[in-house]
Amino acid sequence: MDILSGDAAMSEKAYNYVKEAEKIGAVVSVVLFTELSFHLRKRKSREKTEEILFYIQSLPNIEFVPVSDEIATTAGLLRAKYRRMKLTKRFTYFDCVHIATALNSGCKKFVTGDRGFKDIQEVTVEIYG
Repeated sequence: MDILSGDAAMSEKAYNYVKEAEKIGAVVSVVLFTELSFHLRKRKSREKTEEILFYIQSLPNIEFVPVSDEIATTAGLLRAKYRRMKLTKRFTYFDCVHIATALNSGCKKFVTGDRGFKDIQEVTVEIYG
C-alpha cells in the first residue's frame, strides 16, 4: 500500500522492505488485495489495476495467506481488545486480520509503515515510516 501511496519517501522505504522480503520470505494476508483493489481502482484503469495486482501476486518468497476460521477469530478478539484501549489508532477489522495472520503464521515481526501499530503487544512491530 505504501509503495503506491504517492509519498516518495514512504514509497522508497516500503520498496526496500519488499525487496528484503523477496530475499528472506514474508507472509501477507489476502485481505491486502481487498485494500489494494479499492485504492488502485480509484486512481487507475481496470486493466492497470489488474496488472499491478498480478505483479504483486507473482512476487517471489511472499506467501499470501487466506483468512481461516482461526485467523478470523483471533482478529475479532484483537479488535475487541484494542477497541477498549485508548490508543492513537482505531484498529479496523482489516488491521486486525493482518496482525492475526502474522500471529497464526508464526512471524517474528510485523513490518508496516503505519505508526499506529506501535501499540500492538502480541508481535514485535517494526515501523519503517
